[in-house]
Amino acid sequence: MASVHDGHRERLKKQFAEHGGEGMNDIQFLEMLLYYVIPRRDTNELSHALLERYGSLRGVLDAPAGDLTTVPGIGDHTARYLETIREALRRYISEPVKEMRYIFSCSDAGKYFVPILQYETVEKVYLMCLNGRGAVISCGEIATGTLTTVNVSIRKIVDIAMRAHATSVVLAHNHPAGFALPSTEDRAYTFELKHALELMDIQLMDHILVADSDYVSFAQSGYI
Repeated sequence: MASVHDGHRERLKKQFAEHGGEGMNDIQFLEMLLYYVIPRRDTNELSHALLERYGSLRGVLDAPAGDLTTVPGIGDHTARYLETIREALRRYISEPVKEMRYIFSCSDAGKYFVPILQYETVEKVYLMCLNGRGAVISCGEIATGTLTTVNVSIRKIVDIAMRAHATSVVLAHNHPAGFALPSTEDRAYTFELKHALELMDIQLMDHILVADSDYVSFAQSGYI
């Protein structure tokens, strides 16, 4: 027996097929997303509940799976589905910058790391190693933490840079729950790291702090 909601679903799907997301509000778009994981239930009411709980579509996609499952109607399968969508978006946005092969300035470094870190929901630390021509030797996540803290030893960073035979490095981390303003601890850590690297004849080119779509360059701000 056909569901009473089938007609509404098909209309939304047709609208999206013909016009993309144009004209769709967040409730309708989230409702349609949920069609593909909740095939036999009206997802309009669930979309209202999610957006009321988290405030926006971004808030829904940023919510941890464990928290999503506390919303009536959201099981583990649906929560993991929404997490997967967030990860797909993060990879889609960050992929073009990963094709950058050279970093010549603080601006280049900022543009590289903002797409990678702006949608992370916990603090993460990345390290980029460069050769003498500014070419990227390697770049990857070296530590992950909580919403407000992350720890990584200076020795670990120096070891990674030395193994890569780097001439210079760029450190980057994010503030998912705050602003792109370096803390006292951030500045002290950067100062110590700079001097530890210098002992190995490696330059700390920059330390990039990302918050949402904004970033601060420690080098441009005079902290390095």
